[in-house]
Amino acid sequence: MDYCYQLFNPSGNVTALILGLEKNGQLRRRAAQKIMEKHPEVEQVGFVSLDKKDPRLMMAGGEFCGNALRAAACYYLAGQAGELSMKVSGAQPHLKAGSSKKGEFYAQIPLVERPEDIVHKGKGFYQVNMPGIVQIVIPLHKEQEKTLSEENVKKRTLEILRQQHLLGTPAAGVMFLVKTAKGRRIYPCVRVAALGTLICEQACGSGTMAVGLVEAVKTGMDVDISLLQPSGQAIHAQVLHTGKKLPECRILGSVNGDNRKRWLRDIGLGGR
Repeated sequence: MDYCYQLFNPSGNVTALILGLEKNGQLRRRAAQKIMEKHPEVEQVGFVSLDKKDPRLMMAGGEFCGNALRAAACYYLAGQAGELSMKVSGAQPHLKAGSSKKGEFYAQIPLVERPEDIVHKGKGFYQVNMPGIVQIVIPLHKEQEKTLSEENVKKRTLEILRQQHLLGTPAAGVMFLVKTAKGRRIYPCVRVAALGTLICEQACGSGTMAVGLVEAVKTGMDVDISLLQPSGQAIHAQVLHTGKKLPECRILGSVNGDNRKRWLRDIGLGGR
């Protein structure tokens, strides 16, 4: 089995999109592992349909990924302004994604199914249960930022996910939130169960949205915040109360696409 793929960079969260859907979950996972071995900077892998009239995104582990959805919008729109309604793994129903006139790519986030899915655990610690991914938001003091080495972040993330009984969920992450002189910054770490990965991501869209939603719950107001990512870039989270039971939410920021098509060859369940 051969796969053609392209690389995209949504705010530093490098994403590989394989051109063509793959129904076999084992083959999806194997292809993702091979790409991540070949490109260590890649933090997640998704599959997109070739039919641009029926845009779809399937993540290798079946999870939801907001930044991959923004990358998919970049692929389908080929850098042009516009909006799509896309079928996305880990989320129901279709989600909107597109590009603004300013060139930023946005994605609707399937935040929660019920308001009570945003759970306050005490001491500013919140759990946000989204379709396709669960995010934990933990605020830290500025002086604690120096303790956030990759090794420590991974260790603490596993401890927290274990304590909250989240190791078996399709995808779960911890967002360590720090207020700095330049604004608020997150240090994301995400585990995808099907792939067995635990990655300190350079940017996290759903994690950024989780922080935005927590802010909206605390204030009861619309939220438009910008969070610095480890990549040094920012992602905006917008939460708009529209009179409905649940708010409308989206993330937006830059996406750089690489038009070069690359190949991953001879991938099979018993192959190389």
